[in-house]
Amino acid sequence: MIKETEQKESSSVDKGLVAMFLRMSPDERLLANDNMVRTIVELRNAYKQRNTNRIRSERNT
Repeated sequence: MIKETEQKESSSVDKGLVAMFLRMSPDERLLANDNMVRTIVELRNAYKQRNTNRIRSERNT
């Protein structure tokens, strides 16, 4: 019984988030998507840069 409850909670949907996107126009949804993609790319680049700098630093020590 406990496992069933945990599974239901972990697969629940954020109804507030769904409602927010339903209130948006298609153009607003596309803009939100573009902004999120841009954020993900920036985070990936920052992570790669951090790792590159760390490796260079370790080689110099």
